[in-house]
Amino acid sequence: MDIERALACYEAQQYDRAIAICQTLLAQQPQRLDVLNLLGGIAFKQGEWSEAIAHYQTLLKQYPRFATGYANLGRTWQQIQGLPEAKAAYQQALALDDSGTQWWFSLGHIHWDLGEIEAAIACFEAVLGRDPHWHEARSTLSLLRLLQGDFQRGFADYEARPSRRDLAETFPRGDLIWRGESLRGKTLLLLAEQGFGDAIQFVRYVPELAAEGVRVWVRVRPPLLRLFQGLPGCDRLFSTDDPIPAWDAHALLMSLPYLRQTTAKTIPAKVPYLHLSPHCRPGFPEAPAGSKKVGLVWSGSPTHRKDSDRSCSWAEFQRWLDLPQIQFYSLQKAPRPEDAEAIAAEPRLIDLAPQLRDFWDTAAMIQELDLVISVDTAVAHLAGALGKPAWVLLAQTPDWRWGLQGDRSAWYPTLRLFRQSQRGQWTEAIAAIRERLTPWGSDPLSAAS
Repeated sequence: MDIERALACYEAQQYDRAIAICQTLLAQQPQRLDVLNLLGGIAFKQGEWSEAIAHYQTLLKQYPRFATGYANLGRTWQQIQGLPEAKAAYQQALALDDSGTQWWFSLGHIHWDLGEIEAAIACFEAVLGRDPHWHEARSTLSLLRLLQGDFQRGFADYEARPSRRDLAETFPRGDLIWRGESLRGKTLLLLAEQGFGDAIQFVRYVPELAAEGVRVWVRVRPPLLRLFQGLPGCDRLFSTDDPIPAWDAHALLMSLPYLRQTTAKTIPAKVPYLHLSPHCRPGFPEAPAGSKKVGLVWSGSPTHRKDSDRSCSWAEFQRWLDLPQIQFYSLQKAPRPEDAEAIAAEPRLIDLAPQLRDFWDTAAMIQELDLVISVDTAVAHLAGALGKPAWVLLAQTPDWRWGLQGDRSAWYPTLRLFRQSQRGQWTEAIAAIRERLTPWGSDPLSAAS
């Protein structure tokens, strides 16, 4: 049949041939559901989002009870961040057929991105009600529970994340995975995972483990090696490339809150818990006499799933540069191409990036500053771990560790949080920071109160 040839061309990524066949079929039968749906799918694969939406909308006018058509329309709107439209489409699909587990999963992510946390939780619970073994749904649900402050269920479900679930297969000696039993007098190897900020946040557990008589070894990526040489309680430090002698048990760093049964009241929040080990410090460009020194970071990793939510533009931060008695420094590594030229041409900003070889260098620079202002990046965690004042700009729906409310962090006492009131809009947070910088006295923390 011709539709089978069109599908074969689609599977072979011969999209032009598939389109030609579909157009021939529509000339004969203009209302063919399978052809209209396939044309939408081809446009989606080609990144022709407006065309895909048009095909699905045409299909749904003729077949208003075709649940898959609404789901495909929702998927397309989601791809271009048309979240309200995507939500409406998925809800219509599920009203027609609530068995679509993937649709519940996608709708859950949309609710999450829109800041509709209870609705997102309900969606992921619906997924798990239909498929209890969908680990990604469980680990995503855990992040939402943690965001709400439900540490008991959140950290337990976070053990379903891929790095923990597959640990026995991805790291030697699966029989040595630590379950939380006493390790006094024994060696515990802690494995960093995910982002640099995650490792910086959760090495806070090392000193208390060492105080309980555990010999703690830590394995991290090379950019963190020199920084963690100043970690109290760390007996040995390994790079991900180093061979490791025999150990007694191992665990992922981000499993420690679960293994230690951490609650909101028992977070190890004493800072600083990182200290600079002796190395040759990079030169620090001095500020004019009497000026405060403020470091800036306005964007995170472009590969992060929520980068568009959590990163800001240099143009937003640039609004502060006219403030008197403040010298601004850039701690931004690898600025976006659209920002790099503007930074180079900005005489009111001193760029420290060329001197930042690793996180030790960044920490050394932070120690010279009076204040760090950053979006949600590893630098914010680093400033907090060093016990330095930092102001952190957060998306309307932030990462779980910042919670949903308040201007203080339970994890980092010296951090102050500036939250978006509307998704994608930094204007209020930028203005609030400017207001606090303008009359800035001797204490950055009091300025943020």
